[in-house]
Parts: sequence; C-alpha cells; structure tokens
Amino acid sequence: MTLSDELNRRPWWQQPSVSMVLSLGLSLAIYPFADETRWLRQLAQLIDVAVVLMVVRLLRAQPALWSSGWVIAVPTIAFQLLHLVYAHEQLELAMLGAQVLFHSYAVIALLSYVLRDEVITLDEMFAIAGIYVLLALFWASAYALVVHVDPAAILINASNNPKGTVSYPDLVYFSMTTLTSTGYGEITPVSPAARALAMLQQWIGVMFVAILIARLTGLYGRPPTRARPDAEK
Repeated sequence: MTLSDELNRRPWWQQPSVSMVLSLGLSLAIYPFADETRWLRQLAQLIDVAVVLMVVRLLRAQPALWSSGWVIAVPTIAFQLLHLVYAHEQLELAMLGAQVLFHSYAVIALLSYVLRDEVITLDEMFAIAGIYVLLALFWASAYALVVHVDPAAILINASNNPKGTVSYPDLVYFSMTTLTSTGYGEITPVSPAARALAMLQQWIGVMFVAILIARLTGLYGRPPTRARPDAEK
C-alpha cells in the first residue's frame, strides 16, 4: 500500500494538513474582532505562530524544504513573539517582512507537495485550502508594509472607519475579499503600490482557482503512473 492509499484511508481529522487548515480558519474568524479586544489580537498572533510550526512540520518529508523552512520560520516566530510583548514600530516592520517571506515560501513549498505527482489525496485537498488562506495572509502583510511607508495608501470609508486608521485585521479582511474577487467596496487601494498589489492578487486568485480546476479535471479518471515517495505521516 502506498502512502497515498494510506492517507486516503484515514478519516479527515487524522490528515496531516487538517490542523493547519482549522487553525487558519480560526485565525480568519478571530481577526475581525482583534481591533476591539487586545487578547483576541494576541490569540490571533499566537495562532499565526502555530501555523508557522504546522507548515514546517508538513515539510518534514522533504529534507531540503524542511531545512530551509526552519531557516525562515525561526526569525518569523521570534519576531511574532517579540511583537506580542513589545509593540514597537520597527519590530512590527521586521515581523511583517518575515511574514511576507515565510508565507511566500510556505505557498511554494506546499504547492510542490500537492503537485509533485499525479495523485490527489484528501490531505492534499486540505493543503490546497491552506495555501489559499496563506496567499491571503501573504498579501495582507505586503499591504501592511505599504501602509507603513504610506499611511494613505489604502482608504477605508469613513462610515466604516471612524478612527481613520488601517489596522492589520482590516488588511486581512481586504486581502481575502480581493483574493476571492468579492470586493465589497468599503476598502480601496489608493496609492500606485497598493493598486499594483491588488491587481496582482486578483490575478493570482483567479489563476489559482483556474489551475486547480484544470489539474483536477486532468487527473480525473487517470490511473497513477508512479507511486509517491515517502512523506510525513
């Protein structure tokens, strides 16, 4: 029995990627309330730390990716934990930069896990769901860096933003609506840098879904041509 068969025989809650997906979903549910309650913002950040560890754990079966993953994950976790204690502007910039780097790396590494053979397992479907949210978090951190440089880069309608500030939870929300091409309209990219990021994110969001559907359609009914190498169980 190949590992793909073994994973498919496991119930969904025992799939290696399911804890990452559930944690990402919980993070998205918490972020809208994070501006109102400090402990919820801290909880969201702690979940982000846990997600970093879960992603690296999933790469354990690929030694090169696992080793390089730790190189990027360790400073990311360090900056995230330090920011929980010291909410300093320069520290936040370093944390956001590390998150952009790690989330982009995580997306590429998990895509290599999903696309490396011609078998789609249940765990890989969970990994795909995780990749989609990681893409949103990547862009949220990128938007946050742009806002740090130019606070007027992204505008929130006054009726929805009486304080006149743009927070990271706001950018997570904006990133998800942009990635899914929902666009409610209360948050608008204004500066050229913010608009460039928004257009790239819309393009990636559409292409991700299109490529995923094309791959699943191409694999439907096709027998696997080679067994999957050993992977993390």
